[in-house]
Amino acid sequence: MQRLALEGHYAQSVDLDLCSDCHLVWFDLVESARLAGTGLLALIERMAAAQRLAHVALRPDAACPRCRGALKTVHNLTRWGPSLQLECLARHGAYQSFAQFMQEKGLLRPMSRLDRARLIERDRRIDCVNCGGAVGTHDERCSWCGSVASLLDVARLAHALDPLGTLDLLAPQPVQALRARQEAMGCAACGAALPPGQTVACPQCGATLAISRLAEAVAQVEALGPALRQQALAPSPELVKRRLAALDADLPRQREWVREMEAETSRNASRDWEPDEDGFSWSDWFERQDRLTRGVVIALVIGFLWLLLHR
Repeated sequence: MQRLALEGHYAQSVDLDLCSDCHLVWFDLVESARLAGTGLLALIERMAAAQRLAHVALRPDAACPRCRGALKTVHNLTRWGPSLQLECLARHGAYQSFAQFMQEKGLLRPMSRLDRARLIERDRRIDCVNCGGAVGTHDERCSWCGSVASLLDVARLAHALDPLGTLDLLAPQPVQALRARQEAMGCAACGAALPPGQTVACPQCGATLAISRLAEAVAQVEALGPALRQQALAPSPELVKRRLAALDADLPRQREWVREMEAETSRNASRDWEPDEDGFSWSDWFERQDRLTRGVVIALVIGFLWLLLHR
């Protein structure tokens, strides 16, 4: 396991562990949500570099790297669909494969038969987005790591790295460099040339721009790295305005969540103090109290009885 210190939101460092041979990432708690765009890009670059290594399957008796305890498979539902992870029973964290992590972030899409045909025609092979191994022409899963054959959506990756559109606020050099690469790209589904600035869909077949090789996808968005770091160090007034607008837009959802939590707390409190059908019960009241309260009540009762007996 290799320890990585990546850039997080609000200039915080996010530490996580990468297993290059197993093509797995270990996240403690909510580390994946704390990654900033530059940190996410650095992590995907490390993933692409790890794909040069032969895949080593995770042992059936794999344990939590923190407590050496057992792991369990957890099925999560995200805004992009179902996702899997191997979670520590003591909640110290969880393993995710490279593909599972990118699936959770909404960066992958299924590989169609047309995608397969074009990839074979262009590259003479299909690459696994998880381990980088060759996928059989008719295989639904990679024979090396078991991952479902998928494509990485470059447009979604660029948006995940730069959700506020930092790129269009900067000097033209990085923008021009990225557009020059975009002009040379072809649709992975039908092979049609993409016009300048076309990053979302192919004008010929409507397919989403996607790539099977992780290293190739990273090469398409690497120009965002310096731009994002520049804005992180000295954010422009326009970027600050966009961040504040994004926070304001999220306030209604946060207020609704607070109201739901307050309502649930009120319901639980009223349920705990509802009287029995036969009226108030001292035994029920006594059982509901914490240890300190019970101790004080017992001490008062003993003191009262002692006074009665020694009058």
